[in-house]
Amino acid sequence: MTQAKPSKNFLIAAGGTGMRCLQSFLNMCAMGMYEGESVDILLLETDIENGDKKNSENLVNWYQTLCTNNAGKFGFFGPQVNFYTFVPDYSKDNKRRFTLISRVEEGDSETNRMLADLFYEEGVQEFDLMHGFRAQTHVGTFLMYHAIIEEIKEAVAKDLVRNKSQLYKFINNIKEQNTQGEARVFVVGSTFGGTGASSIPVMARAITDSAKIITGGVIKMEDIYFGAVILTPYFSFKSPSKEHKKAERVIADAQFFAHNSAAALMYYIKDETINTTYKRFYFLGWPFQSLNMDDYKAKVMGADGGKTITGGKSQENPAHPNELMGAFAAKHFFEMTKKEWFKETYNTDIRFKAIEYEKNQEDKIAYFHFDDMIEGEVKGAAEAADKKVKPKTLPEIFKNNMAGLYYLNLLIQDEFAGNVKNLLEVLARYNYTYNFSDSEIEAFSRFAEYFTFKRDGEIVKPGWVPQMFYSLNAPKEGQFLNMHPNAMDVLMLRDKDKASQFNKRLMFNEFAKTGKASDVFVSKWAKHNKPIKKGSKKEFFDHMKTTFDHLNVINWFKENINTQSK
Repeated sequence: MTQAKPSKNFLIAAGGTGMRCLQSFLNMCAMGMYEGESVDILLLETDIENGDKKNSENLVNWYQTLCTNNAGKFGFFGPQVNFYTFVPDYSKDNKRRFTLISRVEEGDSETNRMLADLFYEEGVQEFDLMHGFRAQTHVGTFLMYHAIIEEIKEAVAKDLVRNKSQLYKFINNIKEQNTQGEARVFVVGSTFGGTGASSIPVMARAITDSAKIITGGVIKMEDIYFGAVILTPYFSFKSPSKEHKKAERVIADAQFFAHNSAAALMYYIKDETINTTYKRFYFLGWPFQSLNMDDYKAKVMGADGGKTITGGKSQENPAHPNELMGAFAAKHFFEMTKKEWFKETYNTDIRFKAIEYEKNQEDKIAYFHFDDMIEGEVKGAAEAADKKVKPKTLPEIFKNNMAGLYYLNLLIQDEFAGNVKNLLEVLARYNYTYNFSDSEIEAFSRFAEYFTFKRDGEIVKPGWVPQMFYSLNAPKEGQFLNMHPNAMDVLMLRDKDKASQFNKRLMFNEFAKTGKASDVFVSKWAKHNKPIKKGSKKEFFDHMKTTFDHLNVINWFKENINTQSK
């Protein structure tokens, strides 16, 4: 009997949308919803100072610090993450513009210029690439492929470059896995932006060509399978002024996003190379009212809209439920697609997801439920059914884990002064001690504010979960993952009169009006876990999961929070 080849998963997050999908993927891992042992992640960006890039790198660092290597058991912070980045260097004088990279002015410059003008208008050839491709995918695809191949060729030729190049290490890992088993490579990005939209069309080709360069052409790519999730426009921002356009030459304009996406989707469907290299596309549209980014940042994030952002530190967009769906598309490709399917499928399979909505005059209001993100039963469900134990579905586990992690981080922020060390000290009084290093305490505390909310003086900024809630434009009860709006409304902390109600909103209904939320949580911890001395990080998260397995947090959020806050 032939033993099945092992598979390994590789995730490529391309551009701003891709990086926010990456954050959703890492949060999915933190919630225990990724069952793989590990995943190699490549962050692909052209704007080295991008604010979303910095946020993603911070999250990766916190996650890696808290990781327990507890895969496949729906445990918090389980699978290992191996992280790589590649940012083409457009800061050098000879690489800041397309004309410099393509050497248009060298040799027969007049002929070269005429040829370049056939494909690109003058502004596209001359804009500064330091802030990325600015939704100019026709030049971005050329430049991204060129940058990847150039880096790999240099790494093969020079030991110094090879030792430093994270892109080389990432692609070499794919090449190695191809010889040992099965490599599943999944790309996340948008159709409407710059880096993501430019990268997806050429990524499969760039990786296979790079692998051939590394091996000198001696390689078969039959065990590398590519998939991608592609997001169409779901947010907008004000168009740049004429003065701004003149100064920048080329700048992304949201009014053309729909046009860009329509053209890209036609390409994906008809191009023969795409259809023979990508096994599956997950198309995620947004047929609802787009999030107005300028209004959102002014009202929710407390930021001044100002002029249109081309990139850099100021390009920092909020989380959106569409990105969380993108993360679960990656899970589906990695874990829920049978190996036999890849061998038997020769053309690109296209998947899409429909969700519930209701009509409100001319607008549609989206309703997200846990089973919109994921569906199916857990492994061993049939055996559990034989023992007359009702098997849990994946949406049920996701519901409990997400609500539990959100609740715990709210407690850390509001009742433990934003420091996990304070929670550990309280648990120690009940004979529960855990060995957390200073760096792990710092990472957990920072993750808690990232996940829920962050205080910056008098300003309260929503974290990842509330950002998705607010992205739905003042959502109603039950509109976002069965959560009651009061559970998500962290902005009321800006109002000192309303802030005093926050602790009441965190109390479990079964304890009526007695005790603080922190006391309720600790008493539940003590009731369902055995005391432990010098417990490990993994044992802390196991105890945390046991506690929430006995607390129906999501139903409390849904049914009781409204009465608690009156």
